[in-house]
Amino acid sequence: MPRETKPFPGLFSQRLFRFIKVPSLHSTITAHSSSRDRNRADDLMKAGRFAEAVPIYRRLVQTSPEEDSHLLALAWALHDSGESDEAVACFEQLFRKELARGLFTGFAYDELVRIYRERNNGEALISVCERAAAAQPEDVGILQTLGESYLSTGMAAEAAGVFEKLTEREPDAPGHWCSLGDVRLAEGDPGRAETAYNRAMKIDPAAAAVFLNRLAAGLLRSGFPERAAKAWEKSLKACPDEPLAWAGIGDCLLCLGKPDAAAEAYGRAAELRPVSAAAFWNRLGRGLFREGFHSRAAEAFIKAVAAEPGNPLHALRLAQSYAADGRNGLAAEALRRADALKSSPTDH
Repeated sequence: MPRETKPFPGLFSQRLFRFIKVPSLHSTITAHSSSRDRNRADDLMKAGRFAEAVPIYRRLVQTSPEEDSHLLALAWALHDSGESDEAVACFEQLFRKELARGLFTGFAYDELVRIYRERNNGEALISVCERAAAAQPEDVGILQTLGESYLSTGMAAEAAGVFEKLTEREPDAPGHWCSLGDVRLAEGDPGRAETAYNRAMKIDPAAAAVFLNRLAAGLLRSGFPERAAKAWEKSLKACPDEPLAWAGIGDCLLCLGKPDAAAEAYGRAAELRPVSAAAFWNRLGRGLFREGFHSRAAEAFIKAVAAEPGNPLHALRLAQSYAADGRNGLAAEALRRADALKSSPTDH
């Protein structure tokens, strides 16, 4: 399926401008800029008529196969018109050409990384990143992407090798230490993860709260709620009015079987950010429901309804909680309210 394309008449122009800024291609791009076919195709792209531009670019590629800008433009036109498989083939062709001649512009690489991430195609993503890293072994950005790709596909050992190399190469870059900490969590080693994050905080103390929030979220996802709660508590010492940290502590308390304490933490989050109160109560309610605390979940959804009475989702969640708790009369009443709100023409 083609990605949603919103009106942005300058989008293709910006893509093309980025491409022609490459010095080694400037002369050939300029030479073809006066071509009637190329100008026509470019104008179609600017107008969002991608499918009509495809056959024109295809002819240009056939008549001037040495001109990379035509192949790149064809790939973009194919992708934006929904022909993503053929677009990928074009990007791959351009990528292989760059690798073969040692001229790495990164345009095809960037697009392939984005597309393979969107498709959750880990094998193809790693293949592209490994080839790019082999061609540009000193490029920190490519190594970072390679490490992230390894981590996202469960290849923790390979990711560790990349981020260990990056921390050696740039020991004063806190982001590399945070990434290494994420790898340690994937390896099931929270102690070494905390050590890596502590190194990041030592390098950049001003960002300590941000690093602690990231660490805490990772610890919770990895099944270490007590450690996660401690990390969020440290974060609150630096930023005591951060509602997301309070909500995180609430999630930890839920995992530890402490629903009342979790509700108190979420209440603090709602107080600190009233505009998001309904979202916080809804999040708490879903967590309580998931953990089997149906009565307490209903209490949370009642507060969500009070904070945002026009949203039918809160009433529907409340009905589900009542039904799971065996209070069928209240469930039916809440369901009627949800149905009424859904049929209302008022925007919610």
